[in-house]
Amino acid sequence: MSALKRKVRKLERFRKTHKGPKIAETQGRGKAVAREAKKIALQAAVSLRKKSGKLVKELETLSADELTSKLSTVRQELFNLRFKQATAQLTDVAAIPAAKRQIARILTLIKQKEVGA
Repeated sequence: MSALKRKVRKLERFRKTHKGPKIAETQGRGKAVAREAKKIALQAAVSLRKKSGKLVKELETLSADELTSKLSTVRQELFNLRFKQATAQLTDVAAIPAAKRQIARILTLIKQKEVGA
């Protein structure tokens, strides 16, 4: 199962438990509004997937040495983000998990290049 399908299913389960599109049907707005809400949620999931795919494609073009230098810069950025958070100067709190994901992507690509996959 692809990551996109998992995200869509997770979103649908969330909507079921938190009274998402079904509220529209019970309040007399009809199924069209519910379908539109589902369509918007799917578009959001697809755009998120495309965005992360672009980042991976950019990283795949780099060599192993360039990836290690990129890894050190991202780790330094993560350190700075944590420092800002500790001093209450961080405005974008989502930047920390994004940096961690970026580190994981780079480490994965480095390992793939070592193995030769």
